[in-house]
Amino acid sequence: MCLILDANSLTKFKNRDEDMEPVWYWLRRKNGKIVYSDTEKFRSEWEHRSGIELMRGLLEEDGLNPSSLISIGWDQLMRQLQRRDKLRLVSAQDVQEKVDELERAGILRSDDPHIIALAMIANVKVLVVERTYDDPRRPEGQGRDSNLQEDFKTLLGGKVYQTKSHSRLLRNDTCP
Repeated sequence: MCLILDANSLTKFKNRDEDMEPVWYWLRRKNGKIVYSDTEKFRSEWEHRSGIELMRGLLEEDGLNPSSLISIGWDQLMRQLQRRDKLRLVSAQDVQEKVDELERAGILRSDDPHIIALAMIANVKVLVVERTYDDPRRPEGQGRDSNLQEDFKTLLGGKVYQTKSHSRLLRNDTCP
């Protein structure tokens, strides 16, 4: 099974927030994979949100020595995760072409065409987002970026994982 991690969810995911624990378990024990593309936008967002620490954490969970991971750079981390079947890398060129197509069509409500494009190209139906608990302007059960969630659901027929109560979404094989 595959899913996409929205960059806004990386901090909670990396810090082992209780809502992200089922995702960690799924990655460790259930052959789960994160789908990623090394587009400029993805890399920038992931680097800004400590994605490298997250990737190192996944490799530590997989039994690699933490001290050996400190000197490993981004590209090496990606290759290691691919070898260990924790990461599915999708062509940056294909994703960028789809982003350009989506932007020309003007059909997105969100400012995350790279996520929608990646999901379309990789045929991924589960998106992990951070849930915001303390914003009274957001209805219960709505994450930080409701436009992204709506685009994901509407354009892809996808499901959005926000809390541990959504762990049922991690049972289906959604990684072609």
